[in-house]
This record gives sequence, C-alpha cells and structure tokens, in this order.
Amino acid sequence: VFILVTGSYEISRISLDLSRSSAVDVILFHAADGGLERGLAKVKKEFVPFNMNYNSTLQSNRKLSVEVSAVKNNDNINIIATATLFEGNNLIASRCLKRQAVKRMPGRNNFGKFMEAS
Repeated sequence: VFILVTGSYEISRISLDLSRSSAVDVILFHAADGGLERGLAKVKKEFVPFNMNYNSTLQSNRKLSVEVSAVKNNDNINIIATATLFEGNNLIASRCLKRQAVKRMPGRNNFGKFMEAS
C-alpha cells in the first residue's frame, strides 16, 4: 500500500508540474505574439526602427514584461518581441518571437516571416 500511495503521489506531482509548465509556455507565447502585433501596427503607421516595452501583473506576485524592438535591415525591418515572466524578482521563463523582413508595402503581404527567435 505504501508503494502504491508513494507512486501515485509522484505521478500526480509530475503531472501538476507539467501542466504548470505548459500554462506558462502558452502565456509567454501569446504575450510575445501580442508584442509582435503591436510592433506590426506601429511599423504600419510609421516605417522606422523603435523600442518599446510594457508590463502586466498576472497575479499579486507574478509580473509579465514584454519588450518589442524593430531594427532596420536594408529596406526591411525585423521585429523582435520578448516576453518574460517573473515571480517576485525571480525569472520564471522567457520566450522570444520574431517577424523577419517586414516590407513597406500596402496590404497584408508585408508582414514578413514569423519565426522563433533565439
């Protein structure tokens, strides 16, 4: 009975850790993707390089920080968005997404290539 109880406890603990990790990953992906969308909107208004950041409080002790930068590359702009999750002052996780080679042209053809940034 002891072995069964201990085994089921370990399985439950591992499942809980995996679900928390998955939830954090989803939050960071959508925050970084939202940063890219804000960056695209800003570039569409004015085709110039920029840096911006914004913060959001998720819970009383968790803070989400998103940094967006647009860098000129020849006649294109690369937009990079990094979402970082903090618990207190401790870094929990970070995710970085990129839109490469955004062009200055009308319509939806100028959005560049969506990719995971390193």
